[in-house]
Amino acid sequence: MSALLAIILTAAASNLNATDESLTATTTSTAATDVTVNYVEFTTSSGANIGSGEQVTNFTTATTSTILAAPSAGTTTRSPSFIKACNKGTASQTVTIQYVKTAGSLSLRQAIMSLNAGECGTVGNDGAVSVATVGGSPKVAETSSTITGRGYVWFKTATATDAATYGYWHGKDTGYPGAYSLGTPGLNGIATNCSVVGTAGSGGALSLGVPLFTNASTGSLYLKSATLTAQAVGPYQLVDILWYSTGHVVTTTTVQVADAGVLPARDVNGTSNGEGVMLGIYSTAANTNAAVVNNSTANYENSNGVGNRTATLFAQVGFQIPATPVIGNHTRFNLAAGDTGIKTLGNVTLGTSLVTGSVTFLLYRPIATIGIGVANTPIVFTPEISPRLYNGSCLTWIFVGGTGTTAPAIGDATIQVVER
Repeated sequence: MSALLAIILTAAASNLNATDESLTATTTSTAATDVTVNYVEFTTSSGANIGSGEQVTNFTTATTSTILAAPSAGTTTRSPSFIKACNKGTASQTVTIQYVKTAGSLSLRQAIMSLNAGECGTVGNDGAVSVATVGGSPKVAETSSTITGRGYVWFKTATATDAATYGYWHGKDTGYPGAYSLGTPGLNGIATNCSVVGTAGSGGALSLGVPLFTNASTGSLYLKSATLTAQAVGPYQLVDILWYSTGHVVTTTTVQVADAGVLPARDVNGTSNGEGVMLGIYSTAANTNAAVVNNSTANYENSNGVGNRTATLFAQVGFQIPATPVIGNHTRFNLAAGDTGIKTLGNVTLGTSLVTGSVTFLLYRPIATIGIGVANTPIVFTPEISPRLYNGSCLTWIFVGGTGTTAPAIGDATIQVVER
């Protein structure tokens, strides 16, 4: 029997946030096996990256041992980025990776690697699991299951939000993935495709600072679960950014063309009709308008193909641009009554000058929302009906707005995507 890998969860899904959390490996034979875990550490309170390390564990018996120790009490989080198990013996070996939390006796199986003599198996930080033969060639897993999976992970720094209930997007922030490189696609913007890395301004994963997305091979992709740990209390929304623009003049209060054209086929139905697609304005450099702005508008065609519709802001915190918005501020537009999505954008009008700074407009599809009730405490979201994800998705998190101005740093966000 050749090597079999069965992904249950990804290694990246199990960030270690407390002193009773660890990763273990269980072996089933006396074949000498080395398990190596590479990890990064960041401050739990701020999300700041404070270093990296490697832990190597040698197995010579059938046993269970810790392969990634718990972090320091209350100060740091350890995030495994890569796990490798190599069978150096002459007999076969099965290695089971588990996340263990002493409180509550919780044990979650992460991955199983059945390795012939001389073979190595790996789990990457994106959840990809593979086995290499003695010669280093990839080995295809033998499985009767028609469901495969992949995980995506984020840990992002953040800066303070403007005020309670104002939104924030982590695109600019460092961490993993890194900060965006929006480039200059201009007023008409660019459609996105994050199954490629691309270059600055190309609309790929690098442009938006999002994970490189793995397209479906033959089946359909669904969100299976999400886990989120964040610093600020409030709702965080997983979204797919379909289009963005740059170059808008923030001092102009007349119409500015923003012809989005045909959007990628990633609305809720997997088409370009725009069902479920929303519009936001994002401050890429701090603006200095002295008062709130709630008279800006956008002209669009709705998901039913009806044109000349108007999206608006209105005088309510969270639905208006705040006074002197900080870099990172995100404000949602409200669609015309009865509309359920934007098929394409035609133009935008800033009703009041933002004086200085810069903005970008985003067309995006909300996928799931997770509410953080306690700071730095993980929440697991498992939808009853799994939302569809589509090839080229540009997945990121938008903080919808909390009870204060606490920087909404993401200590750990992981989603599990299955193909079936």
